[in-house]
Amino acid sequence: MKKKIISFLRDLKNYYFFSNNPFGTKPIANRSYYLKKFKEAKKIVYKKIELFEKKNGFALNKKWLNNLALHTQVVKKKNIINFQHGRVLYSLLRKYILENSYNNVNVFETGTARGFSSICMSRAIIDSKINGNIFTIDIIPNDKKFYWNFIDDHYSKKTRQDLLSSWPEEYKNINFICGPSRFVLNKIKTNRINFAFIDAMHDYENVINEFNFVMKRQIKNDLIIFDDFNKKKFVEVVLAIKTIKDLNIYRFDCLESTKDRQYIIAQKKI
Repeated sequence: MKKKIISFLRDLKNYYFFSNNPFGTKPIANRSYYLKKFKEAKKIVYKKIELFEKKNGFALNKKWLNNLALHTQVVKKKNIINFQHGRVLYSLLRKYILENSYNNVNVFETGTARGFSSICMSRAIIDSKINGNIFTIDIIPNDKKFYWNFIDDHYSKKTRQDLLSSWPEEYKNINFICGPSRFVLNKIKTNRINFAFIDAMHDYENVINEFNFVMKRQIKNDLIIFDDFNKKKFVEVVLAIKTIKDLNIYRFDCLESTKDRQYIIAQKKI
C-alpha cells in the first residue's frame, strides 16, 4: 500500500512539473553541441540490432531514421545517445503485420516524450500499406510550447506538434493523450491493442497497471515491448516483468542494444 501511495503522489508531482517548462526556461546547449552528440551516436554499430532486423526482414531507412533522431532523440546528457529502440519497434511491427495479415492495427504507447517512437511505429504502419491508430500517453502536453532540450531550441519554443511538423504523414496516425497513465487510460476507447510499447514511469505500479490495461485487450500473438530492462538502473521495471512472467500468459525474449539498454519482447500465447 505504501508503494502505491508513493507512486500515486510521484505521478501527480511529475504531471504538474512537466506541464510547465519541463526542460528549462531557455535553450541549454548550442547547435554544435547537439551535432557533436549526433555524430557520436551515428558512429556506433549495433550488431545485435542489425541481426534482429535481418531476421525479421525489415529495417528502417537509415537516412530517415537519423534525421528523425537528430530532431527528437539527441539531447544534452552525459551518456551516448541510443535511439535503437526505433529500429526495434519498426522491424517488429512490420513483421507482426505481415505474419498476421492485418489491414488495420491499434498501437498503444506510454512515454511519448518528443514523439520519436510513435513516428517510427507510424512509419511501419505506412510502409505496410495498412491503416492504423497509435494511442500514446505522456505527462507532457502536445499543444503547449516549450524548450525541449534539442537542436531546434535556438529558433523558438515549440509544441510537440511543431517539433514533429516535418513528418505530417506519420503524425496523422497518432493520438496524443496527456496525463499520468493511471488517470487517462480510460480515454482510450478501443477493445483491441495489437502492439504496445511501455516506456513511461519506470516504477512497479505503473508498469503493472499499463500491462493489465493492454493484456485485457490482446489476443494470441499480440505483442508488448518493455523498454529499459536494466537490473541496476531500473529495478522496479525488472520486478514488474518478473511478476508478469509468472502469470504465464506471454512468451518472453530479451534483446539488447548495449549491456545497459535491453528490451523485453512479450508475445501473448493464450
